[in-house]
This record gives sequence, structure tokens and C-alpha cells, in this order.
Amino acid sequence: MATTIIDTLAARKGERPPILEQASGCGGSCSTPPAAPARLAFDAPPVSVDGARIEEADIAREVQHHEGASVEEVRAAAARALIIRHLLLRRAHELALTPAPEQDALGRWESDEEALVRQVLEVEAPPAQPTAEECRRVYDARPATFAMEFAVAEPIIRDRMTARAWMAASAAYAAKLMRTASIEGLEVRKETGL
Repeated sequence: MATTIIDTLAARKGERPPILEQASGCGGSCSTPPAAPARLAFDAPPVSVDGARIEEADIAREVQHHEGASVEEVRAAAARALIIRHLLLRRAHELALTPAPEQDALGRWESDEEALVRQVLEVEAPPAQPTAEECRRVYDARPATFAMEFAVAEPIIRDRMTARAWMAASAAYAAKLMRTASIEGLEVRKETGL
């Protein structure tokens, strides 16, 4: 099981630190909003990308979306995600993109920032679309997986291959952006990507 930042901080002293009590608020059942997240208890260097500081409060809010073996790993993953977001939004500004939010299958709308990130990736890192031959190879390689004819399975295979291609292209593009950025306060392996 992965360790969350809350688990790690609580385990260090055998108790739940007051900062976590203050930051957790009441869960929305009272009229008092939760306190703003404060700097983590350990001594972490400030993080900046190309001279723009990534605020510690933003990192503290982002950690809930990441897992790691230690509080340092979780914080680094959160900071890395915010750096990538910053770089993608800056690139959207450079490309003079205007947010065009889209709605997902559940009726939820993208935020303007989410739309800009998607648009940058669509312009700068579109993956190659799988061909019918590639879909056929996947179908033929796993006959037990598909209990249907190829004509029915092909759109499913194509969707899965497209999703994987988008993830790979997005990760490669983010790695390229990070390699060219000046990042302080976070170790980034520039020679191998992220």
C-alpha cells in the first residue's frame, strides 16, 4: 500500500500534527472554510520553474492526487505536476490559444486551464492514430480476450490504442518541456525524461 503525505507525517511523531487538523477544516458541514494549507513540516526547498515560484500552498493542495513511499516523494510528484501544468499553460499563452472547454460523457465541463492544456497537447503532441492493420494484430494476438467478431472489437481496440498513444505522446511532450526548463528546488533527471 502506498503511503500518503498524511500517513507519513502522522507516523513520524505518532500523532496527527495540528497543521493537518487546521488544514482539514470541517469537511464542508460548517460555515467556516478550512484554513489555507501551510508549508509542510519538513524542510523542503522552494520550487520554481523559469523564475516563476510554485507556491508551497499549491503543492500542499496537489499532494492529495499523488502517492509515494515517503512525504518527500509525494511532494516531489505534486511539484512536478504543477511544473508541467505551468509549462503547458505558458505554451498555450505562447500559441495564443483561447480556451474552448469541452464536456465529457458525464456532462462535466473542463475548466479553462484544462481546456488550454488539452489544446496544447492536441496541437503540439498529437499521437499517430492506430491503423486497421494494427487493430487486427491486437485482435489476432489475443483471441481469448475478444469474444466477438473483429468488426465489433475494432472500435474498442482502436479506442484503447488511441488512449495509450495519447498518454505516451503527452508524457514525452511534458518530458521535453521539463528538459528545456530551468527548474530549482526539485531534482529532475534531464537525460532520461521525467
